[in-house]
Amino acid sequence: MSKHRKHWTKAEKLEIINYYKQHGVAKTKREFGVSSTSIYNWEELFDDHGEGGLNGKKGPAKDDHSEELKQLRRENDALKKIVAEKELALRIKNELLKKSK
Repeated sequence: MSKHRKHWTKAEKLEIINYYKQHGVAKTKREFGVSSTSIYNWEELFDDHGEGGLNGKKGPAKDDHSEELKQLRRENDALKKIVAEKELALRIKNELLKKSK
């Protein structure tokens, strides 16, 4: 494995993502000499954050939306757990009522 790491510009990443969407991962890897992991990571960043997600390494200023999104997901998961517990309690209550009749 090569120790030299290529740094890709935002324009190059966009070109690679577009090529990948048309031709697939194997052909893109051969054409551009980029790893499939990089392609998938860039595609995910592009899908989540648009072109701005391809600017480079994430720093504290770029993570504002990511942190907010993570917080919202945590809150959503907590609310789902609460709803699931309430639903379970209602089902148990209904079963007990059925048995007592």
